[in-house]
Amino acid sequence: MAVAPALPFFKRGGNRPAAAGVASAKPVEIFAPDRYSTDLLLEHAAPLFPAEIAPGSVWIVRVQPPTGGGWVLELLSLVQRWLESARLPWANVLYDGRSYLIRPSTEVAQLAAAVEFTRDLSAHFSS
Repeated sequence: MAVAPALPFFKRGGNRPAAAGVASAKPVEIFAPDRYSTDLLLEHAAPLFPAEIAPGSVWIVRVQPPTGGGWVLELLSLVQRWLESARLPWANVLYDGRSYLIRPSTEVAQLAAAVEFTRDLSAHFSS
């Protein structure tokens, strides 16, 4: 596998000032399966967060969230949009030494619809 070059952070569109005396949040690493998916993720991430392709033999996009907790929903939304546009079944995300598996919301919606259909079917046959 080719080694991905380290690229500088892209600057986000609307800079939010960091709180005085508060260190920025830890970087979030999102694993991608190939170069195309990595480029697509970087394209989605750059308007929201400073982002870079992490150096190494695995395709990883590293994003630098701002301080505070408001970035979490933005990041989850970003990952959801990327998964849907790249047609990927999941994403592995690392933050603060922990690993998270994120699946596209469409799968959750399909599962919920299947469960509801099964309930309706059971109710129909039991009455």
